[in-house]
Amino acid sequence: MRTQNSFLETWKFFAIAAFPAFLSNFWIIIRSPDFLNAKDFIEWAVLTSSGILVCCLSQLGIKPGYMQEVTDKGVENRYPALTSSLLLLSTTGLLAGFFIAFLFIILNYYHLWENTIVLYSLPLFCLTSNLYVIFQTDMRIRQRAQQLARLSIIQTFLSLIVFESMLLFSFDFLLCVFLSSGISTGIICIFLYLNISIPRNSVIDTIFLKKALNIGSFFLFSLLCRYAADSIVFSSFKWIPPETIGGYLGVSIKLCEPVSILYVSALQMAWGSHVYDWIKNSIENLPNLSAWASKLLFYGFALGNLVAILMWFFLFSDISFVSLFPFILMTLSRITAFGVLTTVGYGQTIKRSYKTGFKINFVELILTILLVPLSLVYLHWSFCLLICGVLPWISVARVYLNSNSVIILNTLNKKSDPTTDVF
Repeated sequence: MRTQNSFLETWKFFAIAAFPAFLSNFWIIIRSPDFLNAKDFIEWAVLTSSGILVCCLSQLGIKPGYMQEVTDKGVENRYPALTSSLLLLSTTGLLAGFFIAFLFIILNYYHLWENTIVLYSLPLFCLTSNLYVIFQTDMRIRQRAQQLARLSIIQTFLSLIVFESMLLFSFDFLLCVFLSSGISTGIICIFLYLNISIPRNSVIDTIFLKKALNIGSFFLFSLLCRYAADSIVFSSFKWIPPETIGGYLGVSIKLCEPVSILYVSALQMAWGSHVYDWIKNSIENLPNLSAWASKLLFYGFALGNLVAILMWFFLFSDISFVSLFPFILMTLSRITAFGVLTTVGYGQTIKRSYKTGFKINFVELILTILLVPLSLVYLHWSFCLLICGVLPWISVARVYLNSNSVIILNTLNKKSDPTTDVF
Protein backbone atom coordinates (compact mmCIF):
# COMPACT_ATOMS: atom_id res chain seq x y z
CA MET A 1 0.00 0.00 0.00
CA ARG A 2 2.87 2.35 0.79
CA THR A 3 4.31 1.68 -2.67
CA GLN A 4 1.02 2.57 -4.36
CA ASN A 5 0.62 5.70 -2.25
CA SER A 6 4.14 6.79 -3.19
CA PHE A 7 3.31 6.25 -6.86
CA LEU A 8 0.07 8.22 -6.54
CA GLU A 9 1.94 11.05 -4.83
CA THR A 10 4.44 11.23 -7.69
CA TRP A 11 1.64 10.97 -10.24
CA LYS A 12 -0.17 13.80 -8.48
CA PHE A 13 2.80 16.11 -8.87
CA PHE A 14 3.32 15.15 -12.50
CA ALA A 15 -0.39 15.80 -13.09
CA ILE A 16 -0.03 19.16 -11.37
CA ALA A 17 2.99 19.82 -13.55
CA ALA A 18 0.91 18.91 -16.62
CA PHE A 19 -2.15 20.89 -15.54
CA PRO A 20 -0.89 24.27 -16.78
CA ALA A 21 -0.06 22.64 -20.12
CA PHE A 22 -3.59 21.24 -20.11
CA LEU A 23 -5.02 24.72 -19.56
CA SER A 24 -2.75 26.17 -22.23
CA ASN A 25 -3.78 23.47 -24.68
CA PHE A 26 -7.43 24.02 -23.81
CA TRP A 27 -7.09 27.76 -24.36
CA ILE A 28 -5.47 27.26 -27.75
CA ILE A 29 -8.26 24.89 -28.75
CA ILE A 30 -10.83 27.48 -27.65
CA ARG A 31 -9.13 30.05 -29.88
CA SER A 32 -8.59 27.75 -32.86
CA PRO A 33 -12.11 27.58 -34.40
CA ASP A 34 -11.93 31.29 -35.19
CA PHE A 35 -8.70 30.86 -37.15
CA LEU A 36 -8.67 27.32 -38.60
CA ASN A 37 -10.80 25.21 -40.91
CA ALA A 38 -11.06 21.39 -41.08
CA LYS A 39 -8.05 21.07 -43.37
CA ASP A 40 -5.96 23.10 -40.94
CA PHE A 41 -6.83 20.74 -38.06
CA ILE A 42 -5.63 17.64 -39.89
CA GLU A 43 -2.49 19.46 -41.03
CA TRP A 44 -1.92 20.51 -37.42
CA ALA A 45 -2.18 16.83 -36.40
CA VAL A 46 0.10 15.63 -39.20
CA LEU A 47 2.72 18.29 -38.42
CA THR A 48 2.62 17.50 -34.69
CA SER A 49 2.96 13.74 -35.23
CA SER A 50 5.78 14.30 -37.73
CA GLY A 51 7.54 16.58 -35.25
CA ILE A 52 7.24 13.96 -32.50
CA LEU A 53 8.55 11.27 -34.84
CA VAL A 54 11.61 13.20 -36.04
CA CYS A 55 12.37 14.62 -32.57
CA CYS A 56 12.24 11.10 -31.18
CA LEU A 57 14.72 9.99 -33.83
CA SER A 58 16.99 12.94 -33.06
CA GLN A 59 17.03 12.05 -29.33
CA LEU A 60 18.89 8.83 -30.20
CA GLY A 61 17.47 6.87 -27.27
CA ILE A 62 19.56 8.84 -24.77
CA LYS A 63 16.83 9.12 -22.12
CA PRO A 64 16.73 5.51 -20.80
CA GLY A 65 20.53 5.37 -20.95
CA TYR A 66 20.78 8.55 -18.90
CA MET A 67 18.28 7.30 -16.32
CA GLN A 68 20.20 4.07 -15.86
CA GLU A 69 23.54 5.92 -15.73
CA VAL A 70 22.32 8.10 -12.86
CA THR A 71 20.75 5.09 -11.14
CA ASP A 72 24.04 3.17 -11.35
CA LYS A 73 26.55 5.92 -10.54
CA GLY A 74 24.52 8.24 -8.32
CA VAL A 75 23.24 11.78 -8.70
CA GLU A 76 26.51 13.40 -7.64
CA ASN A 77 28.38 11.75 -10.53
CA ARG A 78 25.93 12.56 -13.31
CA TYR A 79 27.43 15.79 -14.70
CA PRO A 80 29.59 14.35 -17.52
CA ALA A 81 26.60 12.34 -18.73
CA LEU A 82 24.32 15.39 -18.49
CA THR A 83 26.77 17.62 -20.37
CA SER A 84 27.25 15.01 -23.08
CA SER A 85 23.49 14.54 -23.51
CA LEU A 86 22.78 18.26 -23.74
CA LEU A 87 25.45 18.93 -26.37
CA LEU A 88 24.47 15.96 -28.50
CA LEU A 89 20.71 16.54 -28.42
CA SER A 90 20.93 20.28 -29.04
CA THR A 91 22.76 19.51 -32.29
CA THR A 92 20.42 16.75 -33.40
CA GLY A 93 17.36 18.82 -32.40
CA LEU A 94 18.34 21.67 -34.70
CA LEU A 95 18.96 19.26 -37.56
CA ALA A 96 15.56 17.64 -36.94
CA GLY A 97 13.78 21.00 -37.14
CA PHE A 98 15.42 21.95 -40.42
CA PHE A 99 14.67 18.50 -41.86
CA ILE A 100 10.92 18.69 -41.08
CA ALA A 101 10.68 22.22 -42.45
CA PHE A 102 12.40 21.18 -45.68
CA LEU A 103 10.16 18.11 -46.05
CA PHE A 104 6.91 20.08 -45.80
CA ILE A 105 8.20 22.85 -48.05
CA ILE A 106 8.67 20.15 -50.69
CA LEU A 107 5.10 18.93 -50.09
CA ASN A 108 3.87 22.50 -50.50
CA TYR A 109 5.71 22.76 -53.82
CA TYR A 110 3.64 19.81 -55.08
CA HIS A 111 0.41 21.35 -53.66
CA LEU A 112 0.12 18.69 -50.94
CA TRP A 113 0.49 21.10 -48.02
CA GLU A 114 -0.96 24.54 -47.26
CA ASN A 115 0.35 25.86 -43.91
CA THR A 116 3.94 26.88 -44.63
CA ILE A 117 4.63 29.87 -42.35
CA VAL A 118 4.58 27.60 -39.28
CA LEU A 119 7.52 25.63 -40.70
CA TYR A 120 9.97 28.42 -39.85
CA SER A 121 9.39 27.82 -36.12
CA LEU A 122 10.36 24.15 -36.24
CA PRO A 123 14.16 24.40 -35.69
CA LEU A 124 13.64 26.29 -32.41
CA PHE A 125 10.74 24.02 -31.44
CA CYS A 126 12.76 20.81 -31.96
CA LEU A 127 15.91 22.23 -30.32
CA THR A 128 14.12 23.24 -27.13
CA SER A 129 12.06 20.03 -27.07
CA ASN A 130 15.24 17.93 -27.11
CA LEU A 131 16.90 19.97 -24.38
CA TYR A 132 13.82 19.85 -22.17
CA VAL A 133 13.66 16.04 -22.48
CA ILE A 134 17.05 15.73 -20.80
CA PHE A 135 16.39 18.37 -18.15
CA GLN A 136 13.01 16.79 -17.37
CA THR A 137 14.57 13.31 -17.21
CA ASP A 138 17.23 14.64 -14.83
CA MET A 139 14.52 16.10 -12.59
CA ARG A 140 12.48 12.90 -12.70
CA ILE A 141 15.35 10.62 -11.73
CA ARG A 142 16.14 12.97 -8.82
CA GLN A 143 12.49 12.85 -7.65
CA ARG A 144 11.93 16.57 -8.24
CA ALA A 145 8.30 16.36 -9.34
CA GLN A 146 7.30 19.35 -7.22
CA GLN A 147 9.85 21.62 -8.89
CA LEU A 148 8.66 20.42 -12.29
CA ALA A 149 5.12 21.37 -11.33
CA ARG A 150 6.16 24.92 -10.44
CA LEU A 151 8.21 25.32 -13.62
CA SER A 152 5.31 24.02 -15.69
CA ILE A 153 3.09 26.77 -14.31
CA ILE A 154 5.69 29.41 -15.20
CA GLN A 155 6.18 27.94 -18.67
CA THR A 156 2.45 27.97 -19.33
CA PHE A 157 2.11 31.64 -18.52
CA LEU A 158 5.15 32.45 -20.66
CA SER A 159 3.76 30.43 -23.56
CA LEU A 160 0.32 32.07 -23.40
CA ILE A 161 1.82 35.56 -23.16
CA VAL A 162 3.91 34.94 -26.27
CA PHE A 163 0.98 33.23 -28.03
CA GLU A 164 -1.49 36.04 -27.41
CA SER A 165 1.09 38.73 -28.19
CA MET A 166 1.75 37.15 -31.58
CA LEU A 167 -1.97 36.83 -32.30
CA LEU A 168 -2.38 40.51 -31.38
CA PHE A 169 0.05 41.35 -34.17
CA SER A 170 -1.81 39.07 -36.63
CA PHE A 171 0.77 36.28 -36.83
CA ASP A 172 -0.28 32.98 -38.39
CA PHE A 173 -2.18 30.88 -35.81
CA LEU A 174 -0.12 27.69 -36.12
CA LEU A 175 3.10 29.71 -36.10
CA CYS A 176 1.93 31.21 -32.80
CA VAL A 177 1.30 27.73 -31.39
CA PHE A 178 4.71 26.25 -32.21
CA LEU A 179 6.81 29.37 -31.71
CA SER A 180 5.28 30.24 -28.33
CA SER A 181 5.99 26.70 -27.17
CA GLY A 182 9.58 26.85 -28.40
CA ILE A 183 10.29 30.23 -26.79
CA SER A 184 8.76 29.35 -23.40
CA THR A 185 10.48 25.95 -23.31
CA GLY A 186 13.79 27.60 -24.20
CA ILE A 187 13.47 30.06 -21.30
CA ILE A 188 12.78 27.19 -18.88
CA CYS A 189 15.76 25.23 -20.22
CA ILE A 190 18.04 28.23 -19.62
CA PHE A 191 16.74 28.51 -16.05
CA LEU A 192 17.29 24.78 -15.41
CA TYR A 193 20.80 24.93 -16.81
CA LEU A 194 21.70 27.81 -14.50
CA ASN A 195 19.95 26.17 -11.55
CA ILE A 196 21.73 22.82 -11.93
CA SER A 197 25.13 24.59 -11.93
CA ILE A 198 27.00 22.10 -14.08
CA PRO A 199 30.72 22.28 -13.12
CA ARG A 200 32.87 24.10 -15.67
CA ASN A 201 35.32 21.22 -15.75
CA SER A 202 32.58 18.78 -16.78
CA VAL A 203 33.74 16.94 -19.90
CA ILE A 204 32.17 14.91 -22.67
CA ASP A 205 31.82 11.31 -21.52
CA THR A 206 32.22 9.23 -24.67
CA ILE A 207 31.98 5.99 -22.70
CA PHE A 208 28.57 7.03 -21.38
CA LEU A 209 27.38 8.07 -24.85
CA LYS A 210 28.41 4.75 -26.35
CA LYS A 211 26.70 2.80 -23.56
CA ALA A 212 23.59 5.02 -23.57
CA LEU A 213 23.18 4.79 -27.33
CA ASN A 214 23.55 1.03 -27.10
CA ILE A 215 21.03 0.72 -24.26
CA GLY A 216 18.59 3.13 -25.82
CA SER A 217 18.87 2.03 -29.44
CA PHE A 218 16.06 -0.51 -29.39
CA PHE A 219 14.05 1.69 -27.02
CA LEU A 220 14.44 4.41 -29.64
CA PHE A 221 13.50 2.11 -32.52
CA SER A 222 10.48 0.93 -30.56
CA LEU A 223 9.26 4.49 -29.97
CA LEU A 224 9.95 5.36 -33.59
CA CYS A 225 7.71 2.52 -34.71
CA ARG A 226 4.99 3.76 -32.37
CA TYR A 227 5.19 7.38 -33.55
CA ALA A 228 5.58 6.34 -37.17
CA ALA A 229 2.38 4.29 -36.90
CA ASP A 230 0.54 7.39 -35.65
CA SER A 231 2.00 9.44 -38.50
CA ILE A 232 0.82 6.83 -41.02
CA VAL A 233 -2.70 6.96 -39.56
CA PHE A 234 -2.89 10.77 -39.56
CA SER A 235 -1.26 11.14 -42.97
CA SER A 236 -3.54 8.53 -44.52
CA PHE A 237 -6.62 10.39 -43.31
CA LYS A 238 -5.08 13.64 -44.55
CA TRP A 239 -4.42 12.55 -48.14
CA ILE A 240 -6.69 9.57 -48.97
CA PRO A 241 -10.34 10.20 -47.89
CA PRO A 242 -12.36 13.39 -48.48
CA GLU A 243 -11.20 16.46 -46.56
CA THR A 244 -14.24 16.32 -44.28
CA ILE A 245 -13.21 12.89 -42.96
CA GLY A 246 -9.66 14.09 -42.34
CA GLY A 247 -11.08 17.13 -40.57
CA TYR A 248 -13.07 14.89 -38.20
CA LEU A 249 -9.86 13.12 -37.18
CA GLY A 250 -8.01 16.41 -36.79
CA VAL A 251 -10.71 17.82 -34.50
CA SER A 252 -10.94 14.59 -32.47
CA ILE A 253 -7.19 14.68 -31.82
CA LYS A 254 -7.52 18.17 -30.37
CA LEU A 255 -10.45 17.07 -28.22
CA CYS A 256 -8.48 14.13 -26.79
CA GLU A 257 -5.15 15.90 -26.26
CA PRO A 258 -6.01 17.51 -22.89
CA VAL A 259 -6.62 14.15 -21.19
CA SER A 260 -3.55 12.70 -22.87
CA ILE A 261 -1.44 15.51 -21.42
CA LEU A 262 -3.02 15.67 -17.98
CA TYR A 263 -3.68 12.01 -17.31
CA VAL A 264 -1.86 9.45 -19.47
CA SER A 265 1.48 11.24 -19.88
CA ALA A 266 1.62 12.08 -16.16
CA LEU A 267 1.02 8.44 -15.26
CA GLN A 268 3.70 7.29 -17.69
CA MET A 269 6.24 9.68 -16.14
CA ALA A 270 5.31 8.54 -12.64
CA TRP A 271 5.82 4.93 -13.71
CA GLY A 272 9.24 5.77 -15.14
CA SER A 273 10.21 7.49 -11.89
CA HIS A 274 9.44 4.40 -9.76
CA VAL A 275 10.00 1.32 -11.91
CA TYR A 276 13.80 1.24 -11.49
CA ASP A 277 13.51 1.23 -7.68
CA TRP A 278 10.74 -1.38 -7.81
CA ILE A 279 12.95 -3.65 -9.88
CA LYS A 280 15.69 -3.32 -7.29
CA ASN A 281 13.57 -3.63 -4.17
CA SER A 282 10.27 -5.39 -4.95
CA ILE A 283 10.54 -7.09 -8.32
CA GLU A 284 8.15 -9.87 -7.33
CA ASN A 285 5.37 -7.29 -6.90
CA LEU A 286 5.80 -5.73 -10.35
CA PRO A 287 2.95 -7.67 -12.06
CA ASN A 288 0.48 -6.46 -9.42
CA LEU A 289 1.72 -2.87 -9.64
CA SER A 290 1.53 -3.05 -13.44
CA ALA A 291 -2.07 -4.32 -13.35
CA TRP A 292 -3.02 -1.62 -10.86
CA ALA A 293 -1.47 1.20 -12.93
CA SER A 294 -3.04 -0.17 -16.11
CA LYS A 295 -6.44 -0.08 -14.44
CA LEU A 296 -5.91 3.62 -13.74
CA LEU A 297 -5.33 4.15 -17.46
CA PHE A 298 -8.66 2.52 -18.33
CA TYR A 299 -10.35 5.00 -16.02
CA GLY A 300 -8.58 7.66 -18.12
CA PHE A 301 -10.26 6.28 -21.26
CA ALA A 302 -13.69 6.91 -19.72
CA LEU A 303 -12.61 10.35 -18.50
CA GLY A 304 -11.27 11.17 -21.95
CA ASN A 305 -14.64 10.49 -23.54
CA LEU A 306 -16.37 12.73 -21.03
CA VAL A 307 -13.93 15.61 -21.57
CA ALA A 308 -14.13 15.24 -25.36
CA ILE A 309 -17.94 15.34 -25.29
CA LEU A 310 -17.98 18.45 -23.11
CA MET A 311 -15.43 20.24 -25.31
CA TRP A 312 -17.36 19.30 -28.45
CA PHE A 313 -20.57 20.70 -26.95
CA PHE A 314 -19.03 24.09 -26.13
CA LEU A 315 -16.60 24.50 -29.05
CA PHE A 316 -17.46 22.31 -32.04
CA SER A 317 -21.21 21.76 -31.81
CA ASP A 318 -21.53 22.79 -35.47
CA ILE A 319 -19.92 19.42 -36.31
CA SER A 320 -22.19 16.36 -36.13
CA PHE A 321 -21.33 14.46 -32.95
CA VAL A 322 -22.51 11.17 -34.49
CA SER A 323 -19.88 11.66 -37.22
CA LEU A 324 -17.17 12.82 -34.82
CA PHE A 325 -17.55 10.26 -31.99
CA PRO A 326 -16.04 7.22 -33.81
CA PHE A 327 -12.86 9.26 -34.37
CA ILE A 328 -12.77 10.21 -30.67
CA LEU A 329 -13.06 6.54 -29.66
CA MET A 330 -10.26 5.50 -32.01
CA THR A 331 -7.97 8.31 -30.84
CA LEU A 332 -8.56 7.56 -27.14
CA SER A 333 -8.04 3.86 -27.77
CA ARG A 334 -4.60 4.53 -29.24
CA ILE A 335 -3.69 6.96 -26.44
CA THR A 336 -4.73 4.49 -23.73
CA ALA A 337 -2.92 1.60 -25.40
CA PHE A 338 0.28 3.66 -25.51
CA GLY A 339 -0.02 4.29 -21.77
CA VAL A 340 -0.70 0.64 -20.97
CA LEU A 341 2.24 -0.37 -23.15
CA THR A 342 4.46 1.53 -20.69
CA THR A 343 3.01 -0.08 -17.56
CA VAL A 344 3.18 -3.65 -18.91
CA GLY A 345 6.65 -3.27 -20.44
CA TYR A 346 8.63 -3.77 -17.22
CA GLY A 347 10.14 -7.01 -18.53
CA GLN A 348 12.29 -5.06 -20.96
CA THR A 349 13.44 -2.73 -18.18
CA ILE A 350 14.45 -5.73 -16.05
CA LYS A 351 16.49 -7.20 -18.90
CA ARG A 352 17.86 -3.79 -19.90
CA SER A 353 16.99 -4.71 -23.46
CA TYR A 354 14.24 -3.25 -25.61
CA LYS A 355 14.66 -5.65 -28.54
CA THR A 356 11.38 -7.44 -27.86
CA GLY A 357 9.40 -4.20 -27.70
CA PHE A 358 11.01 -3.04 -30.92
CA LYS A 359 10.08 -6.26 -32.73
CA ILE A 360 6.48 -6.05 -31.49
CA ASN A 361 6.09 -2.38 -32.43
CA PHE A 362 7.77 -2.99 -35.78
CA VAL A 363 5.20 -5.65 -36.63
CA GLU A 364 2.44 -3.21 -35.69
CA LEU A 365 4.03 -0.53 -37.90
CA ILE A 366 4.16 -2.89 -40.89
CA LEU A 367 0.52 -3.85 -40.37
CA THR A 368 -0.41 -0.16 -40.08
CA ILE A 369 1.42 0.68 -43.31
CA LEU A 370 -0.36 -2.15 -45.12
CA LEU A 371 -3.86 -2.12 -43.64
CA VAL A 372 -4.65 1.55 -43.01
CA PRO A 373 -4.16 2.99 -46.53
CA LEU A 374 -5.61 -0.13 -48.18
CA SER A 375 -8.74 -0.11 -46.01
CA LEU A 376 -9.27 3.59 -46.74
CA VAL A 377 -8.92 3.03 -50.48
CA TYR A 378 -10.81 -0.25 -50.92
CA LEU A 379 -13.16 -0.52 -47.91
CA HIS A 380 -14.53 2.34 -45.78
CA TRP A 381 -13.11 4.83 -43.32
CA SER A 382 -15.19 3.30 -40.47
CA PHE A 383 -13.50 -0.07 -40.97
CA CYS A 384 -10.15 1.70 -41.04
CA LEU A 385 -10.97 3.35 -37.69
CA LEU A 386 -11.58 -0.11 -36.20
CA ILE A 387 -8.20 -1.30 -37.45
CA CYS A 388 -6.45 1.79 -36.08
CA GLY A 389 -8.11 1.38 -32.68
CA VAL A 390 -7.44 -2.36 -32.28
CA LEU A 391 -3.89 -2.79 -33.63
CA PRO A 392 -2.10 -1.15 -30.64
CA TRP A 393 -3.85 -3.52 -28.22
CA ILE A 394 -2.39 -6.54 -29.98
CA SER A 395 1.05 -5.08 -29.21
CA VAL A 396 0.00 -4.47 -25.58
CA ALA A 397 -0.99 -8.14 -25.21
CA ARG A 398 2.32 -9.34 -26.65
CA VAL A 399 4.39 -7.04 -24.41
CA TYR A 400 2.36 -8.17 -21.39
CA LEU A 401 3.09 -11.84 -22.14
CA ASN A 402 6.80 -11.05 -22.55
CA SER A 403 6.96 -9.28 -19.17
CA ASN A 404 5.21 -12.20 -17.49
CA SER A 405 7.76 -14.62 -18.92
CA VAL A 406 10.62 -12.44 -17.65
CA ILE A 407 9.14 -12.42 -14.13
CA ILE A 408 8.69 -16.21 -14.19
CA LEU A 409 12.27 -16.70 -15.37
CA ASN A 410 13.57 -14.34 -12.70
CA THR A 411 11.62 -16.25 -10.01
CA LEU A 412 13.10 -19.56 -11.18
CA ASN A 413 16.60 -18.07 -11.16
CA LYS A 414 16.07 -16.75 -7.63
CA LYS A 415 15.04 -20.21 -6.44
CA SER A 416 18.05 -21.87 -8.02
CA ASP A 417 20.47 -19.13 -6.90
CA PRO A 418 19.24 -16.82 -4.08
CA THR A 419 22.17 -14.44 -4.64
CA THR A 420 21.05 -13.65 -8.21
CA ASP A 421 20.66 -9.91 -8.82
CA VAL A 422 18.58 -8.60 -11.73
CA PHE A 423 21.17 -5.89 -12.17
